Amino acid sequence: MIALHLPNGRTPTSNDPIMTRTALQRHYPIPNLNFRDFWDICSHYQRVNKAFRITSYTVEGEQGTLVQDESDVSVILRTLSTAKQRVTKIVARFYTADKAGESGGANCRLMYLPALNDYQEAGLYYFSDSSNKLTLYRFEEVLYANYEMDDPGDTDIEFGTPCEVLAAVVDMRGFSSFCEQPNIESPYTCGLMTAFYHMVRSAFFRYPPDMMKFLGDGVLSTWQTSSEDREIAVRICIDGVKSLNQKWAEVRRGPHFSHGAPKDIGCGMCFGLASRITVGDDYLGRPINIASRLCSVCPPGHAYVDKSVPGVTSDPNIKEARVRIKSFGDYPVWSLYTD
Repeated sequence: MIALHLPNGRTPTSNDPIMTRTALQRHYPIPNLNFRDFWDICSHYQRVNKAFRITSYTVEGEQGTLVQDESDVSVILRTLSTAKQRVTKIVARFYTADKAGESGGANCRLMYLPALNDYQEAGLYYFSDSSNKLTLYRFEEVLYANYEMDDPGDTDIEFGTPCEVLAAVVDMRGFSSFCEQPNIESPYTCGLMTAFYHMVRSAFFRYPPDMMKFLGDGVLSTWQTSSEDREIAVRICIDGVKSLNQKWAEVRRGPHFSHGAPKDIGCGMCFGLASRITVGDDYLGRPINIASRLCSVCPPGHAYVDKSVPGVTSDPNIKEARVRIKSFGDYPVWSLYTD
């Protein structure tokens, strides 16, 4: 199994940019590499990425460092042939200049751990802050073709951490049919979506959500709350939702959107117990599902607020209503007038 991570340890999600060169870390569970194998792998990497002209090696043993920042492989081989201790780590650092710190510097490394070391799994590790996917693909071809990788035999499972959340889903009405017009091209659509996303984010800026992400033509905002900030999150969310129609009207009148834009906005809100999952740094649970379904049936100029959301009944623009939503049937809600 190959694990792909971002520099802060997160697994990438669909919200992470994929068209820019980002620092990458890879783990290849290859057993039983010796230094000559490791040297071959490093040499292959230099062949597919010719920018790295210099490689220096560091070899750690059970009793200390055997070789430190050595570029002469013959020196390393002689040292290892007489070493009376087991190798515990091999690191190769690649340079685009003669010395680290000059233009280019060290910005790529490979590391091999023969066994579990400092809570890191055994195997080959790759890091680069200047790779592109083509270079990485060509490098990995040799690994797949020539080295067996241990299969862990199971899948990592995370059941999530229960937490209290407030979820709000906001979307544009008629977005799909608007985009099907022959004069609406993808750059224009991207302009609409980014303007919409930034507008929603700015509406909640006084107490930002813990997570925001695209949902097609909409945005999901999620606050992880507690007794200390529950009231604040609800108030900021309600106030922000009430401001969206006016803000969107101003955006639509701007000079950038000469071909027009969908006029109406719908919103659904819910509160309750969900779970936080570190894969994708996301939240899953009933409040998010219900907020999405309330949003899908909400008429323009309104927001449907689940009755689980505390502290909303004092708003003069709110009244009781009943709607039909998928899987839940007839459902009582608060209907908040937002125009």
